[in-house]
Amino acid sequence: MNSIRRWLPSKIKYKLFFAILLFVFVPLFIFQIRNYSQIEEILRQKVNWQTELQIEQVKEKFNLLHTNLLTHALEIENDPRFYTWLTQGDGSLADLDTRRIEIENELAHINSRSSPNSVFVYYSLVDKQGQVFTSYTPLKQLRANDVLSNQGLTQMAESGQSLIWLEEEMGDIGVSSHNERQLSLLSVLQQGNEEPFGYLQVSFDYDSWLKSIIRDFPVFQNYFLIDADGQILSRTRNSASLAAEWIERFHKPSNSAQEYFDRKSNMLLNVQYLSVMDWKLVSQFPFDSYIGDISGMKQQYLKTYTIFIGLFVLITFVILSSLTRPLQLLQRKMDKIVSSNFRDRLNVKRMDGEVLALAQSFNRMTDDIYELFTKLKLEEKQKEAMHFQMLLSQMNPHFLLNTLNMVKWQAVLSKQDDIAEICLSLGKLLETSLNTNVDLIFAKDELELVRAYVYITQKRWQYPFEVIYLVDPSLDYVLVPKLSLQLLVENSIHHGFSKLKDKGRIVIRMTELGQKLVIEVEDNGIGLKQAEQMSILRNRKRNGIGLTNLRERLRLLYKGEASFTLEELPQGTLARATIPLLVSNPFLEGENQLVESNSG
Repeated sequence: MNSIRRWLPSKIKYKLFFAILLFVFVPLFIFQIRNYSQIEEILRQKVNWQTELQIEQVKEKFNLLHTNLLTHALEIENDPRFYTWLTQGDGSLADLDTRRIEIENELAHINSRSSPNSVFVYYSLVDKQGQVFTSYTPLKQLRANDVLSNQGLTQMAESGQSLIWLEEEMGDIGVSSHNERQLSLLSVLQQGNEEPFGYLQVSFDYDSWLKSIIRDFPVFQNYFLIDADGQILSRTRNSASLAAEWIERFHKPSNSAQEYFDRKSNMLLNVQYLSVMDWKLVSQFPFDSYIGDISGMKQQYLKTYTIFIGLFVLITFVILSSLTRPLQLLQRKMDKIVSSNFRDRLNVKRMDGEVLALAQSFNRMTDDIYELFTKLKLEEKQKEAMHFQMLLSQMNPHFLLNTLNMVKWQAVLSKQDDIAEICLSLGKLLETSLNTNVDLIFAKDELELVRAYVYITQKRWQYPFEVIYLVDPSLDYVLVPKLSLQLLVENSIHHGFSKLKDKGRIVIRMTELGQKLVIEVEDNGIGLKQAEQMSILRNRKRNGIGLTNLRERLRLLYKGEASFTLEELPQGTLARATIPLLVSNPFLEGENQLVESNSG
């Protein structure tokens, strides 16, 4: 016992130093090394879970696309329109052009149902005369042998099958692609035991598709498609590679998901079996790119820790030698400053050396903390004020709607039907304008808002006008920009009918033109030029803001795929908006209204 005491330090600074070294740094070193091992394992499990999830998503998307393409091929074969188009032509150029337009439009429509994968799928249809029809615009005029591969026709003849999947060269099908291979679905079109009336080839650019779908994945990794012979069909990065030993291991029969860790290259590997094509989908994740080289980090930590211990020994002896005497005094002063909320300062007149520097630094720190406290209190007050304003802004619209609803019911009770109907119509407009979460609404709902606005305006305006609606009910669930029709109708009323002597008339049309929806609002008003002259005489600076707003909304919503024009008519003006045709069938019938109907 006495011999142990002789080795123990007697001075307080040495005791403090060895206590910190023995009870802090040594356990910290052991704990940190253990943490590195645990972190490596946890990160590996986490990354492996994420990569498994991503590769399963790729597999599901591939299988779904495979099923969709097969379904579309069967639909084309059983569609009587294609049978008519391909068998009943009279051979004239006019008939060929007509059939080409109808067939290619329908093929493009079928391909659009595979969106967003449609850009990687190309439908090609060949009739018995060798005419080629496509779902895309080829870069050159195609012939039958450009589309139909001899390899596919030979395999179909040998197997006696009317439909076959084939992985082959891309060929010259008239598309711009950097890839040399494609997955083709080749089908002989026939009804029953009759002679074939055409051939269908669906070309799938699987390499571009695979590179496209992984761009949005949160964890970046390499993907490979490997066929049943162990050949790599596609890779998402040209520089990515797989060792031959791993390809041979993947080539072994296995229908279940597998996971491996390549310690030589520090790679995580996940394998999924694509049963529909007898392919293997492999994901390769470079573990070093996510957490770095763990062994290198450990070595770097040891070096840094050794340097830190040396600096600690040197600095500790210097600091402890100068701080042990005034330490208690400094502690009392610090307690006093803390109790005064950092408004007091240390008296540095009798201090020198390291203690003086420490005291000056502490004084600067207390000044900074006090300033931060002041800013923090000010920010808290500002946050409370902003929160109050936000709550108030949320209450105001509901207050307006509730008040309008109350006025409506008072009018109903007083048998003031016109006022009640005006309140109901105004409530619809106000509710829609306050709903900032929706930019597109059904066409039938937009027309309902127009009717509400027209009803209010007819009650308010002194000159008569009528509104004619020429809209096919099949377009009820087409999506249109919110309050776009109402704005055009309002423009016709205010600028077209203000000086009109005859009865005003507004005609609203909605027509389907290919993949576009054409919206027209025609009036028999005073026309563009006279309306502009009257606006100048009235000195109305805000004239045209609504139409400018509509143009900007169309640009933001449809990214340049929409247009808006105003045309001068012999009597009146025609406003025309052309937008993409978007149809959304609702899941539920009916809507909740904040201003109830009279029946409610």
